[in-house]
Amino acid sequence: MFGLDDTGRLTFATNEFAALLDRTPDELVGTPVEALVTAEDRETLTATRQAVSSASERMTRTCQVTLPQSGRSRPVTLELAATDDGSVVGSLCRTADPFQYLFDLIQDAVVGFEIVNFVPIVRTVNPAFVDTFGYDREEIVGEPLNEYIVPGDRVEEAVNYDQRTAAGEVNYAVVSRETADGCREFIYRGVPYDTADGRRCGFAMYTDVTDSRRQKRRLRVLHRVLRHNLRNELSVVFGMSEYARANAAESAVSLAASRALDAADRLAAVSEKARCVETALNGDSDQPVDAAALARSVADSYRPDAPVETALPSTLPVTGGTAVYDAVDNLVENAVEHTPPDTAVRITAEQANGDAFVRVLDDGPGIPAIERAVVFDDEDITNLQHGSGLGIWLARWVAETADGGIEYDRADGWTTVSLRLPPSDADDVLTLVDAPESASEPTR
Repeated sequence: MFGLDDTGRLTFATNEFAALLDRTPDELVGTPVEALVTAEDRETLTATRQAVSSASERMTRTCQVTLPQSGRSRPVTLELAATDDGSVVGSLCRTADPFQYLFDLIQDAVVGFEIVNFVPIVRTVNPAFVDTFGYDREEIVGEPLNEYIVPGDRVEEAVNYDQRTAAGEVNYAVVSRETADGCREFIYRGVPYDTADGRRCGFAMYTDVTDSRRQKRRLRVLHRVLRHNLRNELSVVFGMSEYARANAAESAVSLAASRALDAADRLAAVSEKARCVETALNGDSDQPVDAAALARSVADSYRPDAPVETALPSTLPVTGGTAVYDAVDNLVENAVEHTPPDTAVRITAEQANGDAFVRVLDDGPGIPAIERAVVFDDEDITNLQHGSGLGIWLARWVAETADGGIEYDRADGWTTVSLRLPPSDADDVLTLVDAPESASEPTR
């Protein structure tokens, strides 16, 4: 609460009101009330104050204003009332707009605009916009948005989005925009709406994805270059090691060459697995497939060298694409490779509690705790705790890409790794008899 004299200066202020302005009550006394609000709201506040103080009878009026506060603006409703001695008492009402808190506190840059002759004119911006693009609210409000944040080579693109907004269409795209830190990439969402008086307005939200997109591109290049160089250099290692083993006069040299070949084989397998990961994760994760048919194909690929039992329904449509084959194949490979030769390996599948499950079971010793902690429990990856291979990681990533997950259980001497996948009710479900080209051949 606060009081005003007949000139509009504060005569007192409560601690609560002063705190909203990051001031003390003593600092506010003598300050014109219009100086407490943003420039755009001063005329409205003055008109409300004068109407209350000049009324022939006691009157109460409210007005919506914005209070600058700690680098951001806070919209509020002020209630002004005349007293018996002609002064005015003001009090703070509720926030003007219940969504204003979201607008103010959201970390994405948001700008409210009005379409005027197909041009977005800024009407308001949130604090995150100020921080991201470097323009204060007073500097950009009332100005054409594109002139401030659209790079010169993206003007035509921005105009197309503006025309869509003017037509009432929603925009969603990845765009480049000029910011206080240079040109950056954003996920842009534009949402139009009409006001009560027929004006076409909208909100534009910008989510900065520059770092994540750059990191993704760098990793893709690094992955491909490393894999290409690794494959070329391994060809040399294989050739030289084979030559050394074939022509070694001493058994120690022949043994050393054999060990080098074994190491090269393992390294080549990791490179091939990395290729499979890239291929699987770049597939269509929304494609419906028959998980039961894929699981049967996986089991058949291991026979007769490593018989794999199955207990599968006739069909189990899921969402996940052909990468589901790779996921099941890698779980079976892990069970076959890392358990004793006489270990029973089994694939089962079912639909339960709204999800589809494909499970790979074995009665081996189980996955070591240090491996489980990283893949299944999201423990930090360190030099000593990192997971020895990519197989289970691939299975997890395939499931997560399809909005599913992976689960581990150890009970009654059996290890169970389950793929949880969204069931599909699509009529056109892909079934495969043979392994898709992206699947890797298990090492036996």
